[in-house]
Amino acid sequence: MHLVLLMWNAIKESIENAKRAFLELSVPVVPFAKGVAVLPLIENIDTERAGLLMEEVLQKASEKNLSHLLFDLSGVLVVDTMVAEQILKIEKALGLLDVETILIGIRPEVAQTMINLEIDIGQLKIKSNLKQALKDIL
Repeated sequence: MHLVLLMWNAIKESIENAKRAFLELSVPVVPFAKGVAVLPLIENIDTERAGLLMEEVLQKASEKNLSHLLFDLSGVLVVDTMVAEQILKIEKALGLLDVETILIGIRPEVAQTMINLEIDIGQLKIKSNLKQALKDIL
């Protein structure tokens, strides 16, 4: 019985490690130019991924000595209140690290949802695409 319990704990730990590695890969901060990186977000963002997003983005921004982080939302099909609030929190936290956040690639249906949810995006810097954002930065 003791051997079965040890095996079960090892399997459980292995699954947790694999899950953590998968989630970390879902937060790819891709350096683009000195001090500038892009975070392409795709698919749905659930509560667990949103929490990891905050942790990983702040860590990677600090490690890569970023001055600007571009959130590419072109792969996000649905934005709910939780996702929008998490993006706002990340933007504020990055501001405390002196990293400017720019949202790019907002799809029309996501824009409409954000307006319908009355999400306050007044303080966010938004550009239509990567080219427009880089024109302002570089």
